[in-house]
Amino acid sequence: MSAITFDPESSWQSSFTFNHVKCLIVCRGPIRLETMNIFKELGATYGMLLSEKDSIIFPQTLAPELRAIRNRRKQVHHVPDYMGTTKEERVERIEQVIDICHENGYTHLFAGYGFMAEDAEFVERIENAEISFIGPNSKVIQQAGSKDEAKQLARSLNVSVTPGEDRIDALTLLRKAGKAPDTYFPKIIKNHKLSLPGNWQSEELIDQAVTILQASYAKQIDLFTIEELQQETVRQVESIWLENPGKRIRLKHVGGGGGRGQRVVTSVEEIAEAVMSVLIESKAAGEGDNKNFLIELNIENTRHNEIQLLGNGKWCIELGGRDCSLQMHEQKLLEVSLTEEMLEAAAREYESAGKTPQAKVLRSDAKMLSSMCKEAEEFGKALNLDSVSTFECIVEGEKHFFMEVNTRIQVEHRVTEMAYQLQFSNPDNPEDTFVVNSLVAAMLLINCYGEKLSRPKRLPRFVSGVEARLNTTNPALKPHAGGVLRAWSAATENEIRDDQGIGISNPDTGLLQPYNLAGAYDSNVALSITHGISRRESFEKLTEILRCMEVRGHDLHLNVDFHYGLLHWLLGNDPMLKPNTRFVSSYLALAGKLKNFCDQINLDLAWKIQRDQVQKNYGSDGLQIYDQKITLILRPLKKLLNKTHLLMGWLSFQKSKNLHSKLSTFQNPVQTLADLYHFLRLEQHSGVPPSEQIWSNDQKLLETASAFYSELKTRFGKTDLSWQELREILSAEKPPAKFKLGKNLKLWEGISAAHKGHQMSMELLQLPLILAKKAGYYDFRGNNTLEVKIPKEFQDPESNAELIAKLAPPPSAKNNEILAWTGGTFYSRETPEAGEYVREGQHVEEGDVLGLLEVMKMFNQIRAEFPGTIRKICIDAGTGKIVARSQVLFQIDPDIPPVSETEEELFKRQQEQTISLMQSIIPAN
Repeated sequence: MSAITFDPESSWQSSFTFNHVKCLIVCRGPIRLETMNIFKELGATYGMLLSEKDSIIFPQTLAPELRAIRNRRKQVHHVPDYMGTTKEERVERIEQVIDICHENGYTHLFAGYGFMAEDAEFVERIENAEISFIGPNSKVIQQAGSKDEAKQLARSLNVSVTPGEDRIDALTLLRKAGKAPDTYFPKIIKNHKLSLPGNWQSEELIDQAVTILQASYAKQIDLFTIEELQQETVRQVESIWLENPGKRIRLKHVGGGGGRGQRVVTSVEEIAEAVMSVLIESKAAGEGDNKNFLIELNIENTRHNEIQLLGNGKWCIELGGRDCSLQMHEQKLLEVSLTEEMLEAAAREYESAGKTPQAKVLRSDAKMLSSMCKEAEEFGKALNLDSVSTFECIVEGEKHFFMEVNTRIQVEHRVTEMAYQLQFSNPDNPEDTFVVNSLVAAMLLINCYGEKLSRPKRLPRFVSGVEARLNTTNPALKPHAGGVLRAWSAATENEIRDDQGIGISNPDTGLLQPYNLAGAYDSNVALSITHGISRRESFEKLTEILRCMEVRGHDLHLNVDFHYGLLHWLLGNDPMLKPNTRFVSSYLALAGKLKNFCDQINLDLAWKIQRDQVQKNYGSDGLQIYDQKITLILRPLKKLLNKTHLLMGWLSFQKSKNLHSKLSTFQNPVQTLADLYHFLRLEQHSGVPPSEQIWSNDQKLLETASAFYSELKTRFGKTDLSWQELREILSAEKPPAKFKLGKNLKLWEGISAAHKGHQMSMELLQLPLILAKKAGYYDFRGNNTLEVKIPKEFQDPESNAELIAKLAPPPSAKNNEILAWTGGTFYSRETPEAGEYVREGQHVEEGDVLGLLEVMKMFNQIRAEFPGTIRKICIDAGTGKIVARSQVLFQIDPDIPPVSETEEELFKRQQEQTISLMQSIIPAN
């Protein structure tokens, strides 16, 4: 569908041209190629920045978008990095970008959701250089993009905000001024030659401190130390805890975003380290950087809702909401549209199905959404919003609190595009209209012609939209760098896939160019988007998209299986469930516990145990039938038990289909097996090797069994005969009268024998259900208020972390080594000015920080896994060195040599558990 649908017969619509636009795209990620395609469609020309990390530092990392550019010499501009790591480097990069624009005749600049898109100083410099910024202007960003100022504006509009402190930097400066700020403030102003407005002393003391700090940031001067900031943070957090004992506190940098620059603390001891992490991730630890962050009460049972806004400086329109609660490490994973139309339609559907409590909840949610949308629109009007922005809220029960405004396009903007279109009308002729289907196109349209446009009309497009972020993360959803992507199936009919151009194949060979997911930037590789007439249908479409998606490569980890399993879990419970922001952590902990049970089972041994029982009951004839099925049964079961996220989805799929009770199924196990092959996409399909589909002999066995039961139902004259009814008939000694066999009991004996043969070995399909019950899988479910009931054992963050770790065990190491758990950049010190974390010969305790591993722009602490003395530091990291997964970082002489489980001990443990488990399937005679 076109980004904008113009009628060439309309002179008014023909006036909206974009051939005067020459835009420099300075962001990366999926938004870059999307923007290039939209600009090309609209007739605008463009160029892009290319960093060294996207071209020469890592092998096979050349930005895939280049495959869509014909004239690279004129359209591609090389820079060391998109942002720089220090304030000095950022200023240098801004000047370089401005020079590129002037030297190459760029009239516009687009920053997407990266490259300082919400940095008011950056945008102001662009504006002052007479380059048109496609996005909110610098004044809007300053007031709304800065999280502290946005909260102050929200309060002035009587919008509920989360309790906490917005100006920790000003409080730190006031603390340093002591009892004499009237003399201290003029003194530091004079000493540092700060430029302040003439009336600055007429303000309240806290506002005076804010004004002075803004002037110091402009001159890149620090007026307090990080240690003083940490100490004041401790005081403020302790004050909040006095009124809210036991609550967790969130620290969030005013310029942070995308989950970076945030930490949650539960004790005083964690605060100093959390403050430093917030500053480092926000690149605000240098001299003169804005070190202000929010201190907020962390409302635990919350959902993350956001409202999409669009304005031209005079009018503002809301485009419904999105629920982004399914997230991990503050990173969104699965985003769904949230509109009044969808909620009302779902409420009517539940009501007609007799689900009155659920319908009541959905109507209440629709009412709250309406309130949020109204507040968001008022906020946008007060800002004089002149582009896109997102009004973000946290929701607890029937209450909502303003959190922040993102003054940029969001990663998940296409979810809104699935829900709504925008119709613009000619002010002189209301019948003369055009439709905009793209928010990026709307940004360009408003940038070029905003004053000519009256407030558009919002048109429903599809009822429901959903987006899955495909990230390079391991099964525990931790970033995994260093994998090489070599093949990726094309997007299917119902899928929009924004993949940065990775999927563009070589026109000569038809093959993809290998792409190294090196981990230099964000973990997000692609976005998979679809829609439906209901949330259920949109989820069903996305599960089928993911089922058919084929991704191949070396050491490659994408979270496709996680999404596939999660979507099936939601479909098996209720697609309108409202998981909170901590749900994914609990869900992963459940998966970790389930994996722990799966690891204790030896399927080859289980097969042998049942084989012995078959031989005992049926002799050699039975064994001949049984042995034919070994790969038919074990291949899908092994894949299922080895991939826990697939198992999580399969169990929910079976629960919804069979409504199992006490592990007995109401579906023919032959059909269950066929469903399993389909679920795992192991059914026969072209273009894949035998290892990825059912083998021909197994296919014949499955088809023969399915045909046998289908014909039986036909012979009974009842094709909808349930499995329970059919099983009772087949267990009888004589055929029912309506089954016209006359006195031919031999034929009936043959039918009974065939039935036993087809069912032989199918008992093993109960193993996943038994393991699920042991893990407490079925206690993890939704209720009639559409909330998720999470058992207490999966609510504790510490125990959850231990269980989640089982999903992705660290690389195998010797007893005296600490390895890099993934590729990334290793740092041996907290900041360039700080000392080394540890030195050779130093004794460390378990849990001590040894270094930092930066992966996908997130800093992860490398900690000692056992107490001991550092014998050797294997990486001369300094200010950062690229390391590979499994690379040795430290050699440590442990205080107490650890003891590892031998292969024999592992087998014995699996043997005991497998025998015990099989007794519930095949009771001992």
